[in-house]
Amino acid sequence: MSVIAILSYHSVAPCPPDWIAPFAVAPAALARHLDFVVAGGHAVFTVAELARRLARDEVPTRSVAITFDDGFEDNLSIAAPLLRERALPATVFVTSGFLTARRPAAMLTAEQLVELEAAGVEVGAHGHTHRQLDVLPRAEARREIRLSKQLVESAVGHPIESFAYPHGYACGGVEAEVEAAGFRSACGVGNAFSHRQDNRWRLSRLTVGAATSDQRVQEWLRGTGARVAPAHEAPRTTAWRTARRLGVAGGRNMAPVVTVGARV
Repeated sequence: MSVIAILSYHSVAPCPPDWIAPFAVAPAALARHLDFVVAGGHAVFTVAELARRLARDEVPTRSVAITFDDGFEDNLSIAAPLLRERALPATVFVTSGFLTARRPAAMLTAEQLVELEAAGVEVGAHGHTHRQLDVLPRAEARREIRLSKQLVESAVGHPIESFAYPHGYACGGVEAEVEAAGFRSACGVGNAFSHRQDNRWRLSRLTVGAATSDQRVQEWLRGTGARVAPAHEAPRTTAWRTARRLGVAGGRNMAPVVTVGARV
């Protein structure tokens, strides 16, 4: 099976805050990873373009997508120039609530999303308050999804196509809400390779963080070193969702609004 490496980054900073540091990479590390992509001769797509090609079953071998979650300001000031130097597309998924309020770090503003697009980067949505959508009441999850789409579209001035689930968490009902909101695809995490038969409403990604070695990234780009996304949700994923729902019902805050970062 031909696999697709969808890389998931967050902050790109030399000295990130402690709370995001495990999910951050240094600018020099990102530059090396992008050089690996170029040297490997990969076909690189935004998530929107990849989804269109998946729908037509026209995905080349050795395909790659590069994504960034949450909407850190360094995605514009540091990552975008590195991508542009190498003529590589990418997608940034923005948590819309961080555009104006409850900003846990230096995050992108609404005005900067226009700059990001001008630099050749696709802008997508990542929920409004970065909560785990699969444990929320469905109406509340729907509001999170639709409000994020509305606010990001208002900032960039046109419809957006791509969504990424906060923490990577989703379920069938949440996927249906994303589709009904007008998105064309959505990304989860899974720490697995995507592929041509992958679920277009929960595309699997590979998390790149501070502890991810250059060797591991090179393995992923060669199509090795990780599992392939399964056709159906793993039982342990379902069990973990149940545990998180019980935690929410019991009053424990399983995902504070300002908690940012991918969860498997």
